[in-house]
Amino acid sequence: MSEEVSEDLLLKQIETLRDRLVRLREERDATVSSIRELKNRIASTKSRIRDLKGEYLSLKQSMKSLIETRRELIVERRKVIEELRERRERFYKVLSSLQLKESGKLRVTISSLKSRIERLEWRIMTETLSLEEENRLVKEIAKLEAELEKVYEELRKKNELTELRAEVMSLKVRLGDLNKKIEELTQEIAKLSSKAEVLRKELEEQRSSLSKYVEDLGASVKRLLELKERIRSSSEELRKAYEELRRIRSERSRYQALEILSKKRKEVEEKAKKSKRLSFMEARVLYSSAEDLIEEEQG
Repeated sequence: MSEEVSEDLLLKQIETLRDRLVRLREERDATVSSIRELKNRIASTKSRIRDLKGEYLSLKQSMKSLIETRRELIVERRKVIEELRERRERFYKVLSSLQLKESGKLRVTISSLKSRIERLEWRIMTETLSLEEENRLVKEIAKLEAELEKVYEELRKKNELTELRAEVMSLKVRLGDLNKKIEELTQEIAKLSSKAEVLRKELEEQRSSLSKYVEDLGASVKRLLELKERIRSSSEELRKAYEELRRIRSERSRYQALEILSKKRKEVEEKAKKSKRLSFMEARVLYSSAEDLIEEEQG
């Protein structure tokens, strides 16, 4: 009865161990699959990080180049602004020194002064004049020539004003072009900066994901080793349980064989007492050891 109880317990233990092994192997297979997936994600994430870093560095290099170009344009703009300031100052200075602001009046004045000088010179050459009158005319001619020189100076200033005005307008156009280029570069730099920030954030996210995947991979590998050890341990327990079951069943079978043999031997002994002829097998039962007969039977 005790052997039957022991066998029942072993059978239950074996069933429990087999169920446990099924679950452990299923979890092991799932963990192996998870490890494979994590390795793929790690490889994919590393590849994405490399691409992002390359794109980010390329973007930063482009920004650096644009910033340097803008810096050069800003330096040039400051020079243009300084040159424009100087031209304006010169323009207002010349303008404020003009006595006649209209070039038409200047030309009329020149023509009038030249005509008067020519008439006076003609009188000196063609008329008979007293010394006093001739001296007076010479002085008047000198006075007119001095006035003419002043008018010429006015006209020269007027021409300079025209040139200065043209230079100022040219500098204004150049300044406008520079302002436009600088503004365009500033907007482009801002766009690139915004893109770089997006890439930087994605890089941080990818690195964070990579760190998490590596951490999960480590935990999964550790869990896989634990599962393998539990599978090995449970398999060993199951092997021992089967061995114990075979031992119990072998012992029971041996016990049953001994009972049958004992009964058979008694029958043969009774037959021998009656001097009845024994068969070969009956003689063996009677004279061979129980161990030999059982081993031969089981063999």
